[in-house]
Amino acid sequence: MESARPVLQRIDGRLYLCGEEGKVCVDWVGGTMGFRRRRGGGKGQAVARAVGLRGAKVAPRVIDLTAGLARDAFVLATLGCPVLAVERQTEIHDLVADGLAHAMQDVSTAEALGNRLQLLHDDALELLQQWPDSVLADFAPDVLYLDPMHPPRPKSALPRKEMRLFRKLVGEDLDQEQLLEAARATGVRKVVVKRPSSAPPLALGVSSSVPGKTTRFDVYLAAT
Repeated sequence: MESARPVLQRIDGRLYLCGEEGKVCVDWVGGTMGFRRRRGGGKGQAVARAVGLRGAKVAPRVIDLTAGLARDAFVLATLGCPVLAVERQTEIHDLVADGLAHAMQDVSTAEALGNRLQLLHDDALELLQQWPDSVLADFAPDVLYLDPMHPPRPKSALPRKEMRLFRKLVGEDLDQEQLLEAARATGVRKVVVKRPSSAPPLALGVSSSVPGKTTRFDVYLAAT
């Protein structure tokens, strides 16, 4: 029998995605993300280097096309990048919106974020295909960022709780190659794709890669 679809529930004032695997909320104040903001390595983090933040005189403007729980969007915004985070799945967008509202109630987190993180509930692929007549082009990005759903792990390596919830909610990212193609077709000077360290590139043409602990960031540069 197919298990039930995860649902949103408000518990003790916070929004959670709840399913048989457990529950997940977006917490950027405490826990792992709060620690990462305070002691995560700053502009030396792999994602920051991949978008070109380290050493930049002006922080790049970034559109996160596959926001998910928006962890990388949050990190980049706290490091000074204006970020537009796009999420097409309603439940996940609402989860992140709740996390952002909660973060803005904490003084130190709100100061770190400023007004640099915007959320957009829409389909990034459709918006890219409308380029340059879309809200994405209006944001004038320097970088388009993709973190598509990673390939399923073997049964011996169970994915994290939130990933199991996500797969049950949204399935696989079957259009991720199409999304990368559309992103590169915009002419934005840099497209960054987050991949598992052992996975092949999503497409040919990688200009450089920035390694992380378990992932890497493949950089595609626009033709000049």
